[in-house]
Amino acid sequence: MTTDAAHSSLWRTADIYFGSSLISGLALNYYHTLNFGPLSGSTTLHMVGAPLLVIGSLVILYSKQALSKQNQPSEPGVATTTIIDSGMFSYSRNPLYTGLTLCYGGLSFAIDNAWLLALLPITLIAIQLTLIKPEERYLEQKFGDEYRAYKKRVRRWI
Repeated sequence: MTTDAAHSSLWRTADIYFGSSLISGLALNYYHTLNFGPLSGSTTLHMVGAPLLVIGSLVILYSKQALSKQNQPSEPGVATTTIIDSGMFSYSRNPLYTGLTLCYGGLSFAIDNAWLLALLPITLIAIQLTLIKPEERYLEQKFGDEYRAYKKRVRRWI
C-alpha cells in the first residue's frame, strides 16, 4: 500500500458499507418483518427491483471498464494517476457508488425488504462522509485545477 492514495484501509470500501447495511437490513427483517405493504408479494416489486439491479450492474461494469482502460485502481491503497472523465465518469464522479446504490435499492424491492430501503440514506451519508469527501480532497490536492474543472462539469452522483 502507498501513502499516495485516498484511502489506505481495506475496510474503507463501499462494499463494506453496503454489505454491513445489507446484513443489518436482513437481520432486522428476520426479527421484525418490514415489507412494502400492499405491494408485498406482487410482481410490481420485481418489475421495479429487477431493472434497478440490471442497470446498477451495468453502471458498475462500464465504470470498471473505464478505469481498467486507463489502468486506474478502484481498490483502496493504490494511487490515482489520472482523472477519468469518459464513459460513466462523464455523467457521475462516483458511478461505482451510484451503481451499487441502484443495485442495493433494486434488491430491496426484489426481496420485499423495506428495511434495506430505510437503511439506504444512512449508508449513503456514511459513504459521503467517510469515502467520497476524503477522495475529493485527495483528488483536489493531487490534480488541482484539472479536478476542480471536472467537478464543475460532472455531478457527484448523477
